Amino acid sequence: MTREQKIEYMKSFCEKYGAKLELDSECGFGRECVGITINGSYPDYSSYEEEDWDKNNGDVWEPEDSYHKHPCVAVLGTGEAAESQLYEWLKWFDENGFVVESGSVKGVFHPIEIMLGKNKYCRMVKKRGVLNGDDKND
Repeated sequence: MTREQKIEYMKSFCEKYGAKLELDSECGFGRECVGITINGSYPDYSSYEEEDWDKNNGDVWEPEDSYHKHPCVAVLGTGEAAESQLYEWLKWFDENGFVVESGSVKGVFHPIEIMLGKNKYCRMVKKRGVLNGDDKND
């Protein structure tokens, strides 16, 4: 598959969920990366806290250069090698029944938290009814 075909696949993946493909971005403290974002945030695929959405995800495959300080959909580096890893990751999510979910967090937030987007979330979750790659909704 050509680089252009991989980019088209990634753009199509993003369009399904209202996400943006980032091929020249940064995460952490200025680390170059590629990934997908919703409202400027990379979707989480795991949480540090016990949450219901995390229990159904199981083990998530991560590419070699995935961002390691936070479980989000970002691959360190730019260019074709990083893009290929992101392509394989998005393909893995798609083939394993994951979707991008976003919304507002319930609760009361300080204005600074709202400015930092702490009142919003975006994450990768398995579709309801997807177990071991079988879609029970079809």
